[in-house]
Amino acid sequence: MNIESLLSQATCEVIDVDGVTGRRDASLGTAWLVSDQGHLLTAAHVVAPLWQAAGAEARVHVRFPTSASGEGTPAEPAATETRAPETATFTFAPVHDRARNLDLAVLQLTASTTRSALPVVLAAEAEGDVLVCGYGQNTRGWQRTGRGRLVGKAIRGGDSDGWMFQYESPMLVHRGFSGGAVWSVSRNGVIGLQTLAELPESVVVGPGAAGPSAWLDPTAAFAVPLVRMIQDWPDLRALDGLSRQGTCVLVQSADGDTRRRAALRDDVVVPVLRELGLELYESQPGDTAEEDLRQLEDAAVVLADISHEDPGVTYELGVAQALGVPDVVIVDTARRPGGASMFQVLELDTSDPAGSRERLAERLVDVRSVFATLGRADSDNPLTSYFRTPLTQISAANALSLGYLKNFVRPVSQILRRLRHDPGSAHLTVGGRRLKPAQVATVTLTVVLPEHLSWAQDDFIAREIAEAGHIVDAVLDDNLSRPRSMKALPPRRGEPLRLLDVFPTTMSAMSDTIEQRVAHLGVGGEETARLRTARDELEAKEIDRFHLRLLDRVRQDTERESGRLMRDVVRVERARAVFPGLDPGLR
Repeated sequence: MNIESLLSQATCEVIDVDGVTGRRDASLGTAWLVSDQGHLLTAAHVVAPLWQAAGAEARVHVRFPTSASGEGTPAEPAATETRAPETATFTFAPVHDRARNLDLAVLQLTASTTRSALPVVLAAEAEGDVLVCGYGQNTRGWQRTGRGRLVGKAIRGGDSDGWMFQYESPMLVHRGFSGGAVWSVSRNGVIGLQTLAELPESVVVGPGAAGPSAWLDPTAAFAVPLVRMIQDWPDLRALDGLSRQGTCVLVQSADGDTRRRAALRDDVVVPVLRELGLELYESQPGDTAEEDLRQLEDAAVVLADISHEDPGVTYELGVAQALGVPDVVIVDTARRPGGASMFQVLELDTSDPAGSRERLAERLVDVRSVFATLGRADSDNPLTSYFRTPLTQISAANALSLGYLKNFVRPVSQILRRLRHDPGSAHLTVGGRRLKPAQVATVTLTVVLPEHLSWAQDDFIAREIAEAGHIVDAVLDDNLSRPRSMKALPPRRGEPLRLLDVFPTTMSAMSDTIEQRVAHLGVGGEETARLRTARDELEAKEIDRFHLRLLDRVRQDTERESGRLMRDVVRVERARAVFPGLDPGLR
């Protein structure tokens, strides 16, 4: 799956099914999936007529491409007419603040989805190419993807706080692309929301603009940066998982052709990594040092050059694939011809550096984007073909997440799903008060994951969370199994209750395995900066693995209870999303 496919499967057309605008089934604009809980982002002006007609009770109809995987995207308008629209509701009132240049609406699908949300980056700086996917009103029902190039920040209206990303492109369908995700190739995620476009005649197309005929392509477009939306939608902060760009580990052989290796590194690899915002680490040729292994484990991506047969390169590539790190295996055809291989190989030619840079950049972006979106590598290799998962996912984090799902999340979700159908099938006590059946019919469970494993301790939860008044005690009892004790956000009038399992204490078991893996870095049992750094990096990686595996298992679970799936009632979030005031540096 490449970036275009990822964008395609998550991007939908907003349709006026009820004819609120005077034209039934009119195309209003574009929206896209931003969370696994079914949240959609679009521009406020796209859905403003629907909100004005019905307010919070409004129903927004959206239509996704035919295939949830992004494959089979319709090639012509007629192919999309049989797709049934899906329904979404407003999370809060659309924000259309001209003074701040904010144009934002957050929707939520009323039914669960198996589509993958797009990764977001809360970036204030970006450069290079962007991709935007949307539905033009001049190509109704037909999804298109255009490429443009960022030219910098634009200040519209004279207020520097209302800055926007500006990019240029001759390829984007302008009318109808409003609300589309703006994907930055260098930042490897969505950085903004398209809201405006300027035509060659300097006519602005966007909220309230008349504009000339719809088929003209714009030369400039503007996007509201996601980082500026946090004030209006704080939950967006928790979705940012890509701000840290990371390191690319280059593994090359120890053959005597140093000139060829240098040409591959300096003329092809380094310029591409610079464009993508990745740092370079060169593994030691002909040997595998401790630092090489540490870098492989923490790498954002691995490049392995197998142009010359070298056991060291194959060994380190195997380590990376066992860890589940995204990889790109390359062969320099100037050194030897490509051919059959046990790996998925990208052929480059150092005698054509420009062409090689283009091919490498495209593959690197695709591999990292798939990993960021789906949580798994996109490369074929013998290990994952046999085990169906990297070896590190047969690990403490993987096993603990599975046990936690079976022993707690699934049983609780089954009770909550039955409550949707039969509110009297269980009783719920929150803060010492038993809730009425009507109050429990919309209850959800949120698993809150810690930023540090030391937070997954009863004393920390009691001291830093409970005593601070952030949560109250809750007990769920269906009289069939043991009562389930957990926490809840203090109830608010008119809002569905959110049960919480705060910092699952089962995660604390991962601390022991981490200490064993980094203990050799200490000197005489003393704490060292290197030991602390290695522990912190490995801890963050294990928490991420637990998060990804648990989220994937919730999302992929197909067992129905009272006609509903687990993902209809269960969310998995990090502490910074649920408790934004909690100091993330507190240990």
